[in-house]
Amino acid sequence: MLISLTLAVDALRPIVPCSLLSLSMVPFASCAIVIGGVSWVVPRHVAQKLDNILYKSYMRLCLFVFENLSGVNIYLHGINGGEEVCKMKGTPENVVMVSNHQSNVDWIIPVMLAARHGDNGNEQAFRVMVKNSIHLVPMFGWYIFQHGYIYVRRFGEFIGAPVLRQLKWLNESIPPYWLLIFPEGTRLSAKKKKLVESSNQFLGKSGRQPMQNVLCPRSGGLQLALDNLSTLDAIYDVTVMYGQMRMSGRRGLAPGMFDFCCGAQTFKQLHIHLERIPIGEVPTEKLELRNWTIERFAQKERIIDEFYSENPSTGSVLLPCVPISQTLPSTLFFTAALLAPFFSPVIRRVYLLTIASSPLLIAWLHIRKCV
Repeated sequence: MLISLTLAVDALRPIVPCSLLSLSMVPFASCAIVIGGVSWVVPRHVAQKLDNILYKSYMRLCLFVFENLSGVNIYLHGINGGEEVCKMKGTPENVVMVSNHQSNVDWIIPVMLAARHGDNGNEQAFRVMVKNSIHLVPMFGWYIFQHGYIYVRRFGEFIGAPVLRQLKWLNESIPPYWLLIFPEGTRLSAKKKKLVESSNQFLGKSGRQPMQNVLCPRSGGLQLALDNLSTLDAIYDVTVMYGQMRMSGRRGLAPGMFDFCCGAQTFKQLHIHLERIPIGEVPTEKLELRNWTIERFAQKERIIDEFYSENPSTGSVLLPCVPISQTLPSTLFFTAALLAPFFSPVIRRVYLLTIASSPLLIAWLHIRKCV
């Protein structure tokens, strides 16, 4: 009986952090709608500052789950400005981050780096170029567009107007911004053999070596960012590697959110190879940028090969965990916000209205031609 109870409790472990992040979107969206209403009567910079505070609080809740709760060891690699990025003080930079993509955890890595950048962290700067279908996620899909995320279509006709509008908004917004782009366009897994074959066929036609750890990247999103973000300071080239992928039979199989947060501590490591590239060293001509992007991913291929073949912690810096004092206040705030409707009928009605408004918020994105 005791063994069965222990196994049942262990099986429920992933539900707690997942539920905390998912359910917190209701009070988060409720606050965001209020700020959206306030933005009609206050100066733009005031509304944007309020939104940044709210968004930063939620990102710190995410850091509590993915760092403090998971107990992951984070190793930073790279000699060209990687460590300096985390030590940089003063006004944060405006950057585009280019990363490989192999897990639904990948998005949190820039947030981890941002928390260590600037005088008081830079989590509010984080944005992503995301696939168009995410706009259908209730509440979340509407909000991230308001904060400067950019929806792009993976299939069908490319519609440039909403993308260019968002880039213009970012370029003119209160700095800083960190825009994350996944040039591969989809998550790579060892199970997606046809995807790897298709990628290598394209590389072969251009006389390039095949790659197994990354896919052949597309440079379209990066091209749009470089052409429209005149305030860019640098490109951060990020290569993400998970310690669990060094386990027997796990090569090419990155952990998901449950495994990353609540899996066994053995091999629970996150290895980040970070290189800062000044914007003046990045080509902007279309063909040159495409070749440059492919070369960057060929370098990622070599970095990941070395990760599998050597002791990955050699020559790296073990980053201290983000302080609990930095993440606990946000966690307590959202926990209290989730408990509030049990004690307040008014808050309960507000949350129900927020949930009920989800279809209207999605419709708003379409009416405004945001997607």
